[in-house]
Amino acid sequence: MKKVSLSLLYLARPGVKAGIMKKLIIILLFFSATPDVVAQPSDLHLLKLRMESTSNDTLRVLMLDSLSLEFSEIDPDSSLLYADQEIALSRKLNFRLNEAFAMNNKAYALLNMGNYPAALKVLLSAFQIAEDKASEKKIIPVKYRNFGGINLSDETPETYRLQILGWLHFNTGVLYENANNPEKELMHYSRSRQLAEQTKNLSLIGVANMNLGRLYLLLKNLDSALICETKAYEISTQLGVLEYNGSVLLNLGRIYLARGDKEKAIEFIQRAIAASEKQKYLRGVIAANLLMADIKMKENKIDSGYHYATAALKIAIQLGLPDLLLRSYTAMADFYKKMNNNDSIVKYQSLVIKIKDSLFNAKQARQFQNIDFDEAQRQQELAEAKKDYKNRLQRYMLIAGLAVVLFAVIILWRNIVNKQRSYRQLKKQKEETDFQKMKVEQTLEELKTTQSQLIQSEKMASLGELTAGIAHEIQNPLNFVNNFSEVNAELIDELDEEAGKGNLQEVRVIIKDIKDNEQKINHHGKRADAIVKSMLMHSRTSSGQKELTDINALADEYLRLTYHGFRAKDKSFMAAAKTDFDKQIEKINIIPQDVGRVLLNLIHNAFYTVNEKAKQNIPDYEPTVIVSTHKTGDKVEISVKDNGGGIPKKVLDKIFQPFFTTKPTGEGTGLGLSLSYDIVKANGGELKVETKEGEGSEFIIQLSNKQE
Repeated sequence: MKKVSLSLLYLARPGVKAGIMKKLIIILLFFSATPDVVAQPSDLHLLKLRMESTSNDTLRVLMLDSLSLEFSEIDPDSSLLYADQEIALSRKLNFRLNEAFAMNNKAYALLNMGNYPAALKVLLSAFQIAEDKASEKKIIPVKYRNFGGINLSDETPETYRLQILGWLHFNTGVLYENANNPEKELMHYSRSRQLAEQTKNLSLIGVANMNLGRLYLLLKNLDSALICETKAYEISTQLGVLEYNGSVLLNLGRIYLARGDKEKAIEFIQRAIAASEKQKYLRGVIAANLLMADIKMKENKIDSGYHYATAALKIAIQLGLPDLLLRSYTAMADFYKKMNNNDSIVKYQSLVIKIKDSLFNAKQARQFQNIDFDEAQRQQELAEAKKDYKNRLQRYMLIAGLAVVLFAVIILWRNIVNKQRSYRQLKKQKEETDFQKMKVEQTLEELKTTQSQLIQSEKMASLGELTAGIAHEIQNPLNFVNNFSEVNAELIDELDEEAGKGNLQEVRVIIKDIKDNEQKINHHGKRADAIVKSMLMHSRTSSGQKELTDINALADEYLRLTYHGFRAKDKSFMAAAKTDFDKQIEKINIIPQDVGRVLLNLIHNAFYTVNEKAKQNIPDYEPTVIVSTHKTGDKVEISVKDNGGGIPKKVLDKIFQPFFTTKPTGEGTGLGLSLSYDIVKANGGELKVETKEGEGSEFIIQLSNKQE
């Protein structure tokens, strides 16, 4: 999915009709002479000639951007060439934001050429420019933002920068889509749509919704996918920019196919073919034909399937883009499998293997991952550097304040020394007062130190509660990794034996098994990695930075870990741990380490109280802890409910006070609920309790549902 040129960036605001690229070319061709003259160039050849002949470097930047865009889908090499020229000229003119947007063009060209590591590297460089507010200092002059009588001069430098940042996030999402990383794909597309809505860029809102719809379809969230694609279709129709209508129609066809409505799906796919052909969007033509080929093959309509597959292959060969060739060759291989034509199967599978190796081979994958990891490290180091700078600034301010105080004390002392003897008694009294003040401050510091130590002890105690649960949780994925690794070792021996025999068919089967096992190893390795990260997140000091968090996943994780922690300490411990999560809750903006500590404390207390009640041997009593979530308006509620002994009314008003505890001496510090209450308040929420003595308690955390 390609993006829209910087030249069109301004044509997507509300109330402004978006012109097509040809109109922009007309304007650019004759703008330097007079902005009121309109001519009709026949094709891009005139634009290239005009660019080569003009001495206006600002116009050349805009023309290079348009040329790079126009060649992005049909000739990535040319697109890359013009993007590099635009980068060099933008640097010369110190148009930093135009340089960033030209990098966006360059990254998309590299992506289409199959060079994902290079594309990622270019995008990361562009982000460094676009995320820096200093890049707003020099932008395209206002007079170049008055095209064809459409006044766009009210565009602020900040809006200009944020729109470019939105397009960078969009193309980064496209890159991670090709690299099969849906988590980061979702993050970048969502950020792109957020910036588009913030800057009221309808064009970017449309394409962001289009690709989000395709991602939600991949994640089998059909309702969200349909909402996004419908929104994208409405916006493209509203703007009159029909170039990607074919892609939107194709995605709608895919959604209805996934919902089991084949008739409606085929209708949308055929409309997608017609729309893409009309707009000469060849990538869309290929994708729609391949989907129709797959449908016909599954219906056993071999001739029709072959017709659509060959139509797609012909255009893919014409474009020569690796990802499109890969999909087309795969479709042809599937067709010949149906026909049992072994020679053709081998031919197309060989082409598939060759394309895969060139598109994203192991070396490229490692390069991509290394670049991605380095960027994550850079961001972390940057955050730590900012934090260190802030701390140093605070220390300097404190030292300066102390110096001022010290200077004042010296002046005061000198004045007192020069006073007459009649003031000696007053001086003695003041010195005594200062001494008492020093003692009070010293005592206060000791109390603060003691309080910090107690809080840290409480945190370490909660970490100890998690240790056994973490060990239990991490053992399962490690067992899977070990088992599948041993199986792969045996399969490799078999592969070597079958390859020696020349048994190609068996070799393919074994290779597929090895690949499947490798995916399982990778999956369970990531599980173990996620568990370790969760433990590290809990143990490290909170950075105080809020981030979008899946509250259902956080609650489920701490419920399981706390339960296993109890089981590890007391093998006789038995309790039912139940969940009731509201699936409609989106990610909310919180400090996950802090809220995790609150959940850990509340769940730990719930298991403790049901376990104590179970020791009373009450007939038919089943200890139960229920963790649930619920969305109410702009609030999200997290409930931890137990059927333990409840809280007596006489102590209910004291449970959130520091150092108050109902547990026996040595089993609790009395800081857990007090810290939990403070943490929830710091996250803009509320912590409430409902209890009935002898029947149980329910602690309710209320947090804001806003995502900003």
